[in-house]
Order: sequence, then C-alpha cells, then structure tokens
Amino acid sequence: MAINQGPSFITQATRPETTTKQHSLPFERDVKRLPSTTPDRSPAVERIDDVVITMRDGIHLSGDVYLPVNRSGPLPTVVTRLPYGKREDYCQMPVYGEFWACKGYAFLVQDVRGKFDSEGDFEPNSNAIEVNDGYDTAEWAAAQPWCNGRIGFHGESYYGFTTFAAAVSLHPAIVCIAPGDISLDRFRCTFRYGALQFNTVGNWAISMMAQHYQDMSAIDPWHMPFAEMANAANCPSSYFDQIIDNPVRGPFWEERSLLEGHDNIRIPVLHWGGWYDNYVGWVLDDWRSLRQANEEANHNHLFIGPWDHEGSADYLGRAGRVDVGLDTLRHRMDTYQAFFDHYLMEIDNGFGDNGPVQYFVMGDNVWRDSAAWPPAETVATTLYIHGDGSLNNSEPDDESPDEFVYDPANPVADTLGYNCWALAGDMGDRADMASRDDVLAFTTDVLTNDMELTGPITAKLFAASSARDTDFTVTVTDIFPDGYGNYVQDGIIRASYRESDIAPSPIEPGQVYGYHIDLWSTSYVVPKGHRLRVEISSSCFNRYDRNPNTGDPFGHSATPIKATQTIHHSRQYPSHVTLSVMPR
Repeated sequence: MAINQGPSFITQATRPETTTKQHSLPFERDVKRLPSTTPDRSPAVERIDDVVITMRDGIHLSGDVYLPVNRSGPLPTVVTRLPYGKREDYCQMPVYGEFWACKGYAFLVQDVRGKFDSEGDFEPNSNAIEVNDGYDTAEWAAAQPWCNGRIGFHGESYYGFTTFAAAVSLHPAIVCIAPGDISLDRFRCTFRYGALQFNTVGNWAISMMAQHYQDMSAIDPWHMPFAEMANAANCPSSYFDQIIDNPVRGPFWEERSLLEGHDNIRIPVLHWGGWYDNYVGWVLDDWRSLRQANEEANHNHLFIGPWDHEGSADYLGRAGRVDVGLDTLRHRMDTYQAFFDHYLMEIDNGFGDNGPVQYFVMGDNVWRDSAAWPPAETVATTLYIHGDGSLNNSEPDDESPDEFVYDPANPVADTLGYNCWALAGDMGDRADMASRDDVLAFTTDVLTNDMELTGPITAKLFAASSARDTDFTVTVTDIFPDGYGNYVQDGIIRASYRESDIAPSPIEPGQVYGYHIDLWSTSYVVPKGHRLRVEISSSCFNRYDRNPNTGDPFGHSATPIKATQTIHHSRQYPSHVTLSVMPR
C-alpha cells in the first residue's frame, strides 16, 4: 500500500481496505502525510498487518505494526487502541503510523475488542476491560524484538480513554501517555450538568453497537419518547438504552470511570484538547486534578488549540468565522513528537521548560506558554444583564424580570443537521438568534479596545419556571460590525441537577433559583469595533436533548409541555456572566 507524497511504504501483508466513516465531516480530510518541521529519522516505513495479540481471557485482538526500515535495534514504541478501525479512512491510522515510524518510533495500532478485526464483545468505556486489555497489550509489545521496553500511549476521544486506561493499569513499560479530547469520567462526558450530549455522545452510543458501524440514516432526532428513538429506527443499541436508564451518577458510571485509579498515575501526561471540543472543560479539570495528585512532579502538561473534536481548524484554517491560520496541524504534530522525544526517547529538548501549559489565542493566532490555567494575569470581570438588553459592569437596579416561553416542540435548533463533533467547522451565523421569542439577548456597547477572553467563563442565572423541570442555556457570542454572530462558548444546566448529579430534585414552579452555569474556558480575542452578546434560552437541539418540561423519568416523556421562564436582573437577583479577561 503506497502513501502518496511520503516515503516509500512497504507492506508485509494485505487485506481489502474498507472506507466506512463514523461521521459526516464538513470538510475533506484527505491528508497524505502529516506536516512536521523536524527531520525524518527514517526514509521508509514497513507495516506488519494483522498481528494477533492474546488477552488474558483468551480473546484475540488485531493490530498493525509500523516500523522504520533503517532501524538498527529495538525502538521506543507508541501504542494506540481504538474502536474505529485500524485501517479505516476516518481515523487515518496509516498516516499516523507512517508519521511515528518516520520519526524513529515503532507504532502499534490495535482494534479494541469487539470492533473491526478483533474478537470479543464491545462494551463501551468498561474500565475493567480497557485497563486489562491495555496492560496485556503493553505486555505483548514490550516483549517484541522491535520494542526497547519503553512504551507511550497516544489517542483522542475513545482512544484517549484507552490511553488513560493503560496508564491506570500501571504496566511498568508504559513511561508516558498523551490522551486528548476525553475525560477520565464518562458520566460527565455523556451528561453535561444533566443534559445529554445528544448530537455527539448519544448518536455515538447508537452507531458504535456493531462490529463496524450501524446505519444511522433512519434516526429521527424528534422521536418521542426519546428512549425509543434507536429502536424505532431499527438501530437497537444496548449502550444507548443503558444511558437512558442511568441519567444520574451511580454504579453503572463507576464501571465506566477511571477516576478511582487516576491518582496512581505517576508518569508524564500530555493532556490535550480544543476550545470547541465537547469535552474541553473536563480536559482542563483532569489536568488540574492529576497535577494536584502528583505535585512533586512537574510533568503533567496541558495543550489546547483552536480545535473541535474533529480538528476542523487544521483543515479549514478557521473556527467559525475567525481565521486561525493553516499551521495548527503542523504545530500539533510537532508538539506530540516533542513530548514523546523528551519522555519516551529521553532527549533533552526542553519540552515544557516555559511552563506546563500551552494554549492558542484565537484572533491573535499565537501560541502562549503559561505556568498555570488560567494564567495568573487574567482578571475576573463581571458583566450584568439588564432589562433594556444591555450587558455591562453596572449592577442592576430594581428592574422587572424578562419572560419567554420554551416550547420543546419548537426548540432552538441551530445545531440540528450539524456534526457537533466538528462544531468549529460546522457552526454558522448566530445573528438571527436574538430574533427568536424564546431567546433573550443582552449586548455590550461597541468595544473601543480589543477584549481578550482567556480563561473560564461562568454565568449565574436567577430564574424561575412554570415547570417542575426544565433547562437553561447561556451562550457568549462575538457580534461582528456587519452583524454576524460567532459562537464563543456556551453552557447548559438541567434545573433538577442544580445541586446534585447523584440525587436530582424537581424545582418548585414559580420559585426563583440561582443557577451556576459553567461555560468552560476559551482564549478568544473580541476585536475593537465588535460587541459581546449573551444569549439566554432553554434549549440547544440537537446538541443536547430537549427537556420536555414534564419531570418524567429521563427519556420517557411522550407529550412535552411548554414552560414559561422568568429571568431576573435586579439588586436581589443580579444575573450575570463572569469572564476571564487578559490585560492588553
């Protein structure tokens, strides 16, 4: 098999190639070779196809091995374990295999059990299975003549989870890991403060429950009851059913979490993600948590770019309407290599010397290093909403509240039809959002200076509802001089989850509650001449599932009801957003 525009590529075995993709992307990802500024250490790559690796329970997993042809001895080895097919177009593992082998590493990519060419049953995010299989795979790799006994795991999303799982296994040959776009805690990856990440995780739960992928073309996202959506489309999914049955934290999620073992990780970790990724808040939390658990070592690194889950910016050069340049993929690959060169090859290349955090500033299009996240220089800046639609730093006086009616039959549906894994590439103009009757918009004056938002964004919303359960959403939008609205960050909370994700409780209709809404973080420059807008609503369909407002068990409402929402902005109830502003 030849890879165009790269070195010569030799294959020891072949099988028919398949082209099944999991997601429909808003761009072409036809990369023949990954960009890099470092010289290759090998001019050609050898691939050994379909190696069989036996797990402790006798299940056989299938892998491909990529090796430099000019190797003079055993090599440090990078391992990726994924459920998306080790030779499928979607994840481009042959291109990654070529990259790592050209840089002087052995690279092993493996289909996890129950997927593609591997035996067994696929049990998504099972910590017991993925920890043991990660250990057994490392054990096998370390014994191969091409491996020098030093192994690093690398991967994103599900194969970021398997990367963390391998580290939790504590196999002595695993000396560093680079997991991205994932969290140790699958519950919060699935339910964001009570709301299911439907467009992404919900659909994933259905599509993955086959040896390859299920056909999702018959899925009707409007189907109610929601719990019956997959079966109604003839796409049965035991995992989707389990998600519906487990909307609160409990034993089911404990079996799909790596939180219990993560503080035993003592090896270097490169946590990485993107400002528009569905898990970026949890990537930041995991980095912070692991750093605190291992304070004596300064080898937990954080690397955040202008990306979504699919890395749209790498191929489009933009995040929404904001130009971020066409060099982000090269920088991404150079950073991965520098991390592994430093910790796996033991090369003194100064990786991390300028601080453990590296992040991309959208708008300035620069990479910055920092000793902490958020950077110490940032200033927490509170902007209050007002009845006249303004957004400023003046605390509200005694103002009358605003109301809107949230109708689940007509939700805000700006992401319907998007691939929210590729949010930065798919998202469009939010200019008309403020014209909806169920969206409240509050806007600053035209900025006379650039405003750099670098760090966390939170909202405190004082609100009442006529329903016993409902959702509240907050979105921060950059309004261009021509009126174009570019999404910056958003957050959501299910009212019943306002205090606990273990024991959700209904709200009392008409009672005012204070809702803390986490919009995660960003690094985004709002230029002078622009305005900043905060949008408040109760839905973002189908990025998140619709709350039917009934208070029925999750997924089982057949007939939704409307809810009248009251948003307060007064001395007693000063609803506001808090931004992290970098002085300029």
